[in-house]
Amino acid sequence: MCIKDIYAPPLRCFYLASRHKEAEIISEILLKAASEPEFRNILIKNPTSVLEQYDVSPEAKLIIQKSLKDLTQ
Repeated sequence: MCIKDIYAPPLRCFYLASRHKEAEIISEILLKAASEPEFRNILIKNPTSVLEQYDVSPEAKLIIQKSLKDLTQ
């Protein structure tokens, strides 16, 4: 048995892990938007409904929307 089996990981570790996962989801969405024109068009026209399907924070949704604006300008 090791110490990590006895003690729960600190909250900070959980926070960083969830941020890492969220960053992966943001990257996945943006890569899909870059490579699939149909998905990109739907995402641009109605980002709220598309992004509701993903488990990300409101902050992450804003990052995606800002990135889309940058891609389309």
